[in-house]
Amino acid sequence: MSIEVTGLKETLRDLNKLDPALRREIGKDIRNVVKPVADTINSRLPGSAPLSGMNHGGRTGWSRRKPVAVKLDTRKPRNYPGRPFYDIVSVVRVGTKDAPTAIVDMAGKAGGSSSRRAPQFRRPNFATALSSRLGPPSRFMWRDIDNQVELVARELEPIMKRVEDEMNRDLKMRY
Repeated sequence: MSIEVTGLKETLRDLNKLDPALRREIGKDIRNVVKPVADTINSRLPGSAPLSGMNHGGRTGWSRRKPVAVKLDTRKPRNYPGRPFYDIVSVVRVGTKDAPTAIVDMAGKAGGSSSRRAPQFRRPNFATALSSRLGPPSRFMWRDIDNQVELVARELEPIMKRVEDEMNRDLKMRY
């Protein structure tokens, strides 16, 4: 689920030009509002590897797991003329930056419930084993987070109003 706010990214970028300290403060406020969503997701992640094959130190090993983080992004979108929605980019993102969490979270979402190995070498499907232990995909990230998104939206309204007021105050003094 997403919430659409028009002009926040540009306003934050302009505010950074006018008052970088205030922009950093508002960025911290936004992260603090969204942090409970990330904390909820982090609390769902199992402490040990969900399947024994993930107990290794490689790129997809459970020991390489990082916590889910909140990122604020005010960059301009890339210009892809002719592509629909090329200019829509999120301002606040909650996501993982590691492979094991992403793999375990979404394994089996696209189907693939059977093994393609020969019958004598067949073993339980990875996604089926994860679903039996942790539930269906999305197992951590967006399962029943929708109610928190509404709360976050309500808590972000005063911050957005503050950004708007600061920009209007500055424009009033300039012009």
